[in-house]
Amino acid sequence: METQFSMLLSQRELAQRWGRSEATIGQATAVGAGPRFIKVDGVVRYPIDEIQRYERACLYFDPAEVALQSIA
Repeated sequence: METQFSMLLSQRELAQRWGRSEATIGQATAVGAGPRFIKVDGVVRYPIDEIQRYERACLYFDPAEVALQSIA
């Protein structure tokens, strides 16, 4: 049985996933930007479901693309 936090990524893993530096991820976390996180033994970890939720929230649609779809 999987728990809610069965898959946790470190700052390094999240930085690799997004192609950013660990410092950038750490700064975003410090100011409350980015996905929600938990601390395990004082170390920040990001639940994969929270990362995916954040990534979905950051999606945007190009207005021109939407306009073309409504014509077709």
